[in-house]
Amino acid sequence: MSFFDDDDFDEPTYVAPEASSRRASSRRPGLGGLAGGGAPPDPQTARVRQIVGLGVIVFVLILLTLAVNGCVKSGRKSALKDYSRDVTAVLQESRSEVAEPLFNQLGSGEEANVLQSQVNRLREIADEEAERAKGFSPPGDDRGKAAQHDLELAMHLRAQAVRIIAARIPTALADEDASQSAVDEIAGQMQALLASDVILLTRTKPLIDEALRDSDVSGAEVQAPRTVTDVTWLNPEEVASKIGGGGGGSSSGGSSTQVRNRNDAQPQTQGLHGTSIDSVTFGDTALTAGQTTSVTGREVKVTVTNGGEADETAIDVGAAFQPSGGKVVRAKRQTIASLAQGESTTVTLRLPSSVKAGVSGQLQIQVGGVPGESNMDNNQATFQVSVGG
Repeated sequence: MSFFDDDDFDEPTYVAPEASSRRASSRRPGLGGLAGGGAPPDPQTARVRQIVGLGVIVFVLILLTLAVNGCVKSGRKSALKDYSRDVTAVLQESRSEVAEPLFNQLGSGEEANVLQSQVNRLREIADEEAERAKGFSPPGDDRGKAAQHDLELAMHLRAQAVRIIAARIPTALADEDASQSAVDEIAGQMQALLASDVILLTRTKPLIDEALRDSDVSGAEVQAPRTVTDVTWLNPEEVASKIGGGGGGSSSGGSSTQVRNRNDAQPQTQGLHGTSIDSVTFGDTALTAGQTTSVTGREVKVTVTNGGEADETAIDVGAAFQPSGGKVVRAKRQTIASLAQGESTTVTLRLPSSVKAGVSGQLQIQVGGVPGESNMDNNQATFQVSVGG
């Protein structure tokens, strides 16, 4: 019997495929759990997750947009404030550093060469301010550009006006035949200064202030002080009287040369009211009516007495000089604040620089009437003088 024919011999054991498949399938879920934690979500859940994610992104973008917009608005507000302050600063300096000294110097009574030198220094300042204004950068829309254009125009007008006034001063203070056209030009440049005020007050300031309001900015409005408030400077005759005469006045052109008579007003007390001219000196020389007196200088002193029965206030004193064959020029009036009953006081007046050596003419002194004054004959005096060296 063959060994292979033994019925008791069993063939080698073979592992069934089913068992292997079960082991493999039992392992797959474990591997799947490591990758995704189970079966993928259903389409509706995935869509919800996508919408939520998209919403978060949109929300973040909105926040970023609001933040950027807020920064832009804040920057624009800050730029508007800075621009408004720059404009205000240059306009205030234009008044305090140019206009005020200009009118004061024109009324100082200085000689032509000294006065021209002073005004030329103001011209340099005016040029610097005009150049500085050109460097401003207006923020915002077309209103800012228009405001800046008008600002530059106004500052140019001011600088040019001061330049022309300085150039015409020597001729304006020369002989009558040559001075009239120069005086007319100076009066014309006063109109240019006034025009600059109009441009700034009706164009530049409103445009900037409107932009500030639209941006909810308060407390930063443009301040545009006027350079000319005494419109008599627009009159050539007044310019001829004021130029170099009687010292400076107010910041916008000085007080009038005309003496005010108030004798028609109702007095506050009963009794006699009246003032009179006691004496007049020209330089160091006392003047006598009815004769020609040789004098020097341009300083006139007038002694006034209160001859009434009550104290008086606000008494004007003035002087006018008419050269032979020429035009009348006046000193700036002086006002006696108060004068007690029976008291006297002396007022000093300074004639314009056109009253100089070699000129002869008539000097007229006038004291303004006080309320209730009936006799005005002794409130005026006229003298013939010849001005020498």
